[in-house]
Amino acid sequence: MPKLDTRALNRATLARQLLLERATLPVHDAVAHLGGLQAQEPQEPFTGLWSRLRGFAPAALDELLTGRHVVRTHLMRRTVHLLTAGDVLAWRTRFDAMLRQRVLGTYRRELADVDLGELAAAGRAVLADGEPRSMGELARA
Repeated sequence: MPKLDTRALNRATLARQLLLERATLPVHDAVAHLGGLQAQEPQEPFTGLWSRLRGFAPAALDELLTGRHVVRTHLMRRTVHLLTAGDVLAWRTRFDAMLRQRVLGTYRRELADVDLGELAAAGRAVLADGEPRSMGELARA
């Protein structure tokens, strides 16, 4: 097997991330290929996909988000990433213990006397209607 020099490794990395040249993939396929696209701010995946896809139409990502085919969620390094709905559960289970530990560490005082099972059930009940909500709305509910 040939050894990659620094330039070849750089080119391979950029190609893998769809940054060497714009791809002709559908938006959903590009998100799946990337396996987690930075989405800390809501507009970031739009910019990220625009820079990677030839003829990117923001409406295509809008439709995938509102149709719940792609999801913005806390994941790697406890930052928000965009993933396909099919991938999010598998990825989330890999990071669940780390995310739980970090949340409990950050909100230790606020969650000291909270039954986390009851909190999760209450959260699921609030979200059961399928309506989008801001973090503030979720916290108040």
